Amino acid sequence: TPQLADKWEAVNPTTWRFHIRENVKFQDGEAMTPELVKASLERTLKESPRSQKSSKIKEIKVDGQNLLIETTEPYGALVAALTEPAFVIINTKADLSKADSAPVLTGPYQIVGFKKNEEIQLKKNEHYWDGTPGLDTLTVKNIEDDNKRAMALQAGDVDYIQRCNSASRSLFENDKYKIHEITGVRVYMFRMNLERVLADAHLRRALSYAVNYDDLVKIEGNGTAVAGAVFPPHLGPSYQESLRQHTDLAKAAEELAAAGYTAKNADGYVTKDGKELELTINAWGSKSEIYEALQNQLKQVGIKATIRRIQNSEEAKTKRDFDLTESNWITLGTNDPFWYLDQTLRSTSEENVGHYSNPEVDSLLKRMGDSADAKERLALAGQIENLVLQDTPSLFLFSVANQVVATSKVSGVYMHPIDYYLITKDLTIGGK
Repeated sequence: TPQLADKWEAVNPTTWRFHIRENVKFQDGEAMTPELVKASLERTLKESPRSQKSSKIKEIKVDGQNLLIETTEPYGALVAALTEPAFVIINTKADLSKADSAPVLTGPYQIVGFKKNEEIQLKKNEHYWDGTPGLDTLTVKNIEDDNKRAMALQAGDVDYIQRCNSASRSLFENDKYKIHEITGVRVYMFRMNLERVLADAHLRRALSYAVNYDDLVKIEGNGTAVAGAVFPPHLGPSYQESLRQHTDLAKAAEELAAAGYTAKNADGYVTKDGKELELTINAWGSKSEIYEALQNQLKQVGIKATIRRIQNSEEAKTKRDFDLTESNWITLGTNDPFWYLDQTLRSTSEENVGHYSNPEVDSLLKRMGDSADAKERLALAGQIENLVLQDTPSLFLFSVANQVVATSKVSGVYMHPIDYYLITKDLTIGGK
């Protein structure tokens, strides 16, 4: 939805023109001019290496009420890249020493208090350009534990929580509360290391057939949907349904045999030339039941899997001694799939922790990056997805629903497929 830029166009393959919305003010009353938007974007580029990579911006110029943005190469994903949260427009005339805790922005609520990892206090932006915000003040608390969040809502300490687990869901299925849900764009997966034993495509396919996706979805619960593909169901580009990952234990056995694993040892694990097949699976999250279930599902077809705890997903970039590693990605974070596909699948990407490499995928990614035509980009994404599903570099397990549970007095809840957009100007509590 157009907001601070109300229209844009590609002038040529490497130059875009953005018309900056007029009559917008920052939260301190300062007029948002094209010059200040330029300064904000340049600040982001200076401080965020990721933003440099995702936008490929070479130069920004002011042309009346427009910004002319030149990229280092033809780049159709620029518009999507600029909607990344890192590119939020900040008033660079304000005190930038407070930018980390109290930036001056343009949104409906202004930060007036910040305690890291604890809470954020907000107040209504009296200068908001798109109508009057529904609340005078708002406090956002960081409660990481699912059960503690549910207890806080029950106790009346909060009015609105993001996510409840399956165990506590029944507590809120009554007239006192309302559960809001929407299919999310985040896909939970295990990415395979193609520089070890899983370089064998037969083994990768064996794993994809061995997984019981429906059972994993039941464990995760709460509106979770089977993925089985690069994108969440019904949200991504079209692809060949026959390629979607699914459970088939007979085919898993066939693929294991094709990889040379035709015998089993006394423990029931498959062997090749007398050597047992054992996989090391990195896990860094809190989905213990999922890890255990996946381990047992692989055991059913004779694959031994050892779960190894690591600190975070970044560890897989430097320590490549794994066969599968836990991962999750927002697939359409800017309503465009390019960043996700390019970062996880391009053979030269540092985020490609499994060393997946397919020259045809690289070529399609280059074409997708060059194209400014949205329909063409989506069609190319579908072609990429078909190739990836044939190559099986990851187990695409499930897509988690975005969920909010609120008391019945809360209205104006807007559910966005991306799980970090929660507060809008329309949110009200008890008519206040």
